[in-house]
Amino acid sequence: ISFETYQRIQARLHGTVRTPKRRNLNADFPLRGFVVCDDCGSPLTACWSSGRDKRHPYYLCQKVGCCSYGKSIRRDKIEGEFEELLHAIRPTEALFSVARPMFEDIWNRRSAISKEQAKHLSVQLAAIDKNVALLHERILDVSVPSVITAFEVRVRELEEEKLLIKERMQNAGRPRNTFDDTLRTALEFVGNPCKLWNSGSLEARRTVLKLAFADRLRYARLGGYRTTTLSLPFNILSDLFSQKDGMVGAVGLEPTTRPL
Repeated sequence: ISFETYQRIQARLHGTVRTPKRRNLNADFPLRGFVVCDDCGSPLTACWSSGRDKRHPYYLCQKVGCCSYGKSIRRDKIEGEFEELLHAIRPTEALFSVARPMFEDIWNRRSAISKEQAKHLSVQLAAIDKNVALLHERILDVSVPSVITAFEVRVRELEEEKLLIKERMQNAGRPRNTFDDTLRTALEFVGNPCKLWNSGSLEARRTVLKLAFADRLRYARLGGYRTTTLSLPFNILSDLFSQKDGMVGAVGLEPTTRPL
């Protein structure tokens, strides 16, 4: 294992890191905790309700004082509308050919930033080497055991920091996959998020929620989903779609008007 991984393990063993409490995940209600009530902003919870012949699944708001408190929403309604939302944000095939050069430009910029970070790490490494050399000289000049011990502890800390920096330098500017492989994987999801959602896996569905949306979804009991905040890839493709159609959004215009 890497030295950085070793340090994380040691921190956990010595109690300096606490694992966050895991939320109550339930495969029966994948949207629970991610969709919030439009009236009060509290995350919707969910439950099974016992009927005369069988049990029925519902989402509901349990915020005391909310006008929607305790009023249930059928699971098939809220999740069915969510699938319609996923279909609506799915970009057309024609946009992928337009998006590729832009994603490649972003990739190249990130690669350049990584190379600059590697240079910065190299400067840090040289500074640490200089400090270690100075500490060694000071150790030779002192005779007090406690001072020598303090210097030795500091040298050991700097040596560990050097190991971390060297590991980061080896990984900086070296992506795990090629641009083509990474883009293919990303566009497979962006092109059809419903495929991953319909896989039935709770983990896959949670992944869709994290990758497709930049924030929680607001849901009105009588009006459905409100305006959503999409993640960066979907936002980029949405902007390309607007530019392709020759449309300019209202944002940024004074006074605010309809799209031209």
